[in-house]
Amino acid sequence: MDDRNRHSIRYQILNKHQKDGVENFRDIQVDASPHELDQLDREGFLVRERLFVDDHLLRLRESTDRLFAAEVDRSKRKTGERSWGSILRYLEDKDPVFLDLIQYEPILSVARAMMGPMVRLRGLSARITWPGEEIQSAPYHQHLRVNTLPRPPWFSDPHGLDALVYLDDLNDDTGPVSVVPGSHKWQDREPPYQQFDPVESELPLRVPAGSVVMMHSNLWHRAGSTVGADRRMLILSYTPCWLRRSPYGVPPENGLTASLLKDADEGLRELLGAAGHS
Repeated sequence: MDDRNRHSIRYQILNKHQKDGVENFRDIQVDASPHELDQLDREGFLVRERLFVDDHLLRLRESTDRLFAAEVDRSKRKTGERSWGSILRYLEDKDPVFLDLIQYEPILSVARAMMGPMVRLRGLSARITWPGEEIQSAPYHQHLRVNTLPRPPWFSDPHGLDALVYLDDLNDDTGPVSVVPGSHKWQDREPPYQQFDPVESELPLRVPAGSVVMMHSNLWHRAGSTVGADRRMLILSYTPCWLRRSPYGVPPENGLTASLLKDADEGLRELLGAAGHS
């Protein structure tokens, strides 16, 4: 990324009494320009092409393939039915290659710029689809949305940043992702149930391997069918640190992230859900 697009934000955290009058500041070097953050807020997504390349991309692919081979038996899959493919969860607790993603600044700094310095990892998962008799795609959906009509006076809209890391080219063979710009701000509706077809104002995205689509967790989006080649995607998700982690999946015993807490600073403790609560 061009250094001219980076900028810094100084946050002062006002959630506790400061000892000896020392103020609590955190400086964030944001891997995005103010204009890009405005776009992310307005449209709900930001694309970074080829953010992961060469050996880094190869390591992510190899580790994803190892976990997939250990957890999924393709021969036992039902065929002739539509599905989302296979989803692997708690990657950061299963393979050290994924530990670096927890604090990967080109993504984490954007999350902190949009939601404040105190964020937590909501989940690190993978979604793998492959061509065959079983139709593998995803209907229009949101990842975090909870809303009500009428809206209570003190209702809190949930916010989150999801980074969709594509380990393969995203094209018509693997199944492009389609988003509806601005839909994360819609407060009076939700995506139609089991809507696999296009909706008005949708935007299909096709990007090369190693690219990342950062989006608000409530942006309407769908994934096209995988028809010609495997599609491997990582989903790296952040929320404010006081929200709970994703309830899906079961963490492995003796997960790798436990060892990080021994010498963790306050920011990392928040990321891992061990600090930052009221």
